[in-house]
Amino acid sequence: MNHDNCNHDCAQCACHNPLWNSYETQESLSNFTQSIKEYAKQLGTSESLLPAGFVMYSGGVIRPMINGSTDQVEAIGFANGKVFAVGNLSDVSAQMRALGMQPNNHLILEENQTLLPGLIEPHVHIVPTALTMGWIDLGAFTGQHLNPDYSLDYVLNQVKQFAPEKPGDWILGTGVDPALMPFEHEGECKDSAPQLADITVVALDKLRDDNTPIFLMSASLHTAYVNTAALEKIKPFFPADEQIDFVKNITEQGALQELSQIFPAFSAIPKSQNLSALENLPRYIAEIFSTANKRGVTMMYEAGMKPMMCEMLKLYRKFTPHNMRVGYAKLCESVADAEALTDFTPITEQSLAEVFQAGVKLVSDGSNQGLTGYQSEQYSCNPVNNYGIFNYSYDATEQTDNSKPNYQKMVNTIINKGWPILIHANGNHAIDIALDVYENALAGESGIYKRHRIEHCSLLSDYSAKRMQEIGISPSFLIGHVGYWGYAFEKVIFKSKSHMLDRCKTMLDLNSRITLHSDLSVSPTGPLRMMEQAVTRIMEKSSKHHVLNESECITREQALKAITYDAAWQCHVDEWVGSLAKNKLADYVILAEDPLTISDARKIRDIPVLQTWVGGKLRYQYQLFS
Repeated sequence: MNHDNCNHDCAQCACHNPLWNSYETQESLSNFTQSIKEYAKQLGTSESLLPAGFVMYSGGVIRPMINGSTDQVEAIGFANGKVFAVGNLSDVSAQMRALGMQPNNHLILEENQTLLPGLIEPHVHIVPTALTMGWIDLGAFTGQHLNPDYSLDYVLNQVKQFAPEKPGDWILGTGVDPALMPFEHEGECKDSAPQLADITVVALDKLRDDNTPIFLMSASLHTAYVNTAALEKIKPFFPADEQIDFVKNITEQGALQELSQIFPAFSAIPKSQNLSALENLPRYIAEIFSTANKRGVTMMYEAGMKPMMCEMLKLYRKFTPHNMRVGYAKLCESVADAEALTDFTPITEQSLAEVFQAGVKLVSDGSNQGLTGYQSEQYSCNPVNNYGIFNYSYDATEQTDNSKPNYQKMVNTIINKGWPILIHANGNHAIDIALDVYENALAGESGIYKRHRIEHCSLLSDYSAKRMQEIGISPSFLIGHVGYWGYAFEKVIFKSKSHMLDRCKTMLDLNSRITLHSDLSVSPTGPLRMMEQAVTRIMEKSSKHHVLNESECITREQALKAITYDAAWQCHVDEWVGSLAKNKLADYVILAEDPLTISDARKIRDIPVLQTWVGGKLRYQYQLFS
């Protein structure tokens, strides 16, 4: 895997999906428009299971998270899609009766049932995730848990058993993750350092003898695994004088690397399969939202929206029930993109009824588990001399490549237009440079007022953590780096540096406000799972479930605040959601147990969500109350 001479388009991760570029066309939008209309006809006119109206809850555990506090109240009442009363039972009851609430609308929660504000996913990728949901799922997850049988053999067997729908179709797979497979050379001898699993052209060629092309995207989106049949189909999309060397080099290399090699493959995939993805897109978007509702989510924030994605989500919202609030940060890839932005417009309550923009997104480097996060020291595994990739030109460092966008000019332009910024920075070097450009652009002002963020913020030194807080930048942590990939980071990818991963406690001790996110499709959606991983920091791939840097474990109360109150704050919607104070929107969930008191913190992710309400309308129901 050679990352030399990358251009800025090769920083592939869920924030920068190379496949999506081939769909960013007017033709794709037209096809989606037809698909969503057909899907809406199939849905019918049912808007919700129960209408908005007057309802009151008491009993059980009610934590409205007002001002971020986890304190309980005795009762809460909702009216016409908003919180009407909250506090002690007698006062709330009197206020709700005065409104005309009928006695049968007073619901009494059972002993452990817990009412909370709706949970928030502050960093996901909705449309790009939906786009490949029709491909073979070759990821390592079963629900929100790691598949214990996940291995190279497992992936190859899944591909081998798959039968294309019709002659000429490719076998398309997604989610392949060598970092979650058993390591190669582990335990063979003291001189053989463990390495990530290697999937080669030769290995895929052995799976089939019918000349069916195989194309498998890695979970990091940095690599695509292909067989010789696929290479032969992709070859014509390269210049004639490069075609022979292309096949030879990929065969030796083992897989497609970087956008320059991966993007032509999308043009080679049969058009009928690409059209099928668009036809099924509404159904898969609905599945994403439905799964999120089942896990207590009432709002998702798309962290890297491109224009056609936005149009598609607006169309989806126009024709389907509003079971999910959707905000976004617009992806900027160049100085020209930054200059084309309009000035920031404040968010209103009405905005939350639409697909609304609340920020701007920049992607500075790649994926740590994909070995492309930008580091100050080389990765501890193969290939040698790999420091990851960096997408911008920045004069204060060695990154002065004039073929890349000017980082500082982009940030200056966006801040001058008043927009909050989300900067994707995984590697420790990428984080330090992000802090440089923020500090220069802010010119002494604190970034806290615009709630500027660093996304993932994976490897954080003590110095950088303090500096982040001083500048007023808040982190959003992809906490699955610890729970799901922590063992691979500790044993293979970073080794001793892995203790710097996702330093939630350090940032909280510095009085920072933090959030936790899934980066869907990188890890499964589920704020309760993220809460659990931040509290326990158990490396789930470790056979003994060791803890990664126990000093960074946070309390359940801190984690709950991160997935409700502070998530709303980071997304600029805390005036309306994230807590259940009077006059806020009736976005709430009812859980079977209280995540703050359940006896085993390792079971927080598995607490059943009984109901999810958005704007006072029931959007998911596990069981009816008696």
